[in-house]
Amino acid sequence: MAFQVARRKTRTCTVGNRPVGGDHLVAVQTMTKTKTHDVEGTLKQIRGAQEKGVDIVRVACPDEKSANALPAIIAGSRVPIIADIHFAPGLALKALEAGIQCVRINPGNIKLELVRKIVDLAKDKGAAIRIGVNSGSIMPRKGLEVKNDMEHEMADLMVDTAINWCETFDKWGFHNFKVSLKSSDVLTTVYTNRRFAKETDVPIHLGVTEAGMLQASTVKSSIGLGTLLGEGIGDTIRVSITGDPLDEVDVGYEILSALRLRKKNVEIVACPSCGRDEVDGGVETLARQVQERLKDYTGNIVVSVLGCIVNGPGEAAEADLGIAGAKDAGYLFKGETILRRVPNEKLVDEMMIELYKLEKERAAAGETVASKI
Repeated sequence: MAFQVARRKTRTCTVGNRPVGGDHLVAVQTMTKTKTHDVEGTLKQIRGAQEKGVDIVRVACPDEKSANALPAIIAGSRVPIIADIHFAPGLALKALEAGIQCVRINPGNIKLELVRKIVDLAKDKGAAIRIGVNSGSIMPRKGLEVKNDMEHEMADLMVDTAINWCETFDKWGFHNFKVSLKSSDVLTTVYTNRRFAKETDVPIHLGVTEAGMLQASTVKSSIGLGTLLGEGIGDTIRVSITGDPLDEVDVGYEILSALRLRKKNVEIVACPSCGRDEVDGGVETLARQVQERLKDYTGNIVVSVLGCIVNGPGEAAEADLGIAGAKDAGYLFKGETILRRVPNEKLVDEMMIELYKLEKERAAAGETVASKI
């Protein structure tokens, strides 16, 4: 492809069997919404995210019950698990003893000697650490009294604090870590991560924290994470949504796919519809039918769904297959070639027939079919 994001060069942090940074694909993360001590419920969410293609899952570890549940959760997951720790270094140590692949801590909220204990145990266990920094975990805050300057100064303090912790961990001989500089403000998130990326080679976890419900979070994350990822910054991401963690994985892949940083196994290109739309029930109805039929498809395919022949196949020639609506009967096309005219009610069925023909052609040509590459 002519256009490709030039990734920032970083060291590599290894979370379980998943390397992060370096030349590795940007990892997609989510966080379970269950009480972690509910092992069955937590594993159900993890397995659902696994089916969506998640790379890493974080679980809250706020108490002893949650820490005690970690061995069963680790054993039941195919993907690495991160234990999220706040203010409780003892729980971080217990999580590491349980075999957790990574702990997420805000070192600024923990006494220095206890941070060193966590680092030493992580090194001994071969685990990773995510250094989390936000405005609540940095000190001192003096000198921020002037309201107009406070936001910028706080952002710089966040970056300076993160860099200091990275230097401390390196000095202690521990290098298997990544950093997150999160804010609920998009511009602060962009500023802090840009500056940190210029001054270090440490892998970065990106996220706009507390981003809200599905629509608001999708917009904020697409702008904040998309801006940074488009500049090559970011090695692992989480889209923070108040709602279903599976949506976090879906939106994460949509952002990465739009920037050609990860390939979705199924991509549906659909027109927004207009007065030219001649599809029975509208192009949205047709697109939903296609989406439903392809929800379990694991091969790599780009399908175009258009409301009229004006947009296809010309504007959708990069799709592997496409359908375009018309009055009574629509058109089925492959690349730039119109294959045939098909009654509207049979368009999706005929598209699936062509899809499996294409799959056989690819197999005969020796092409591999990979999901979520």
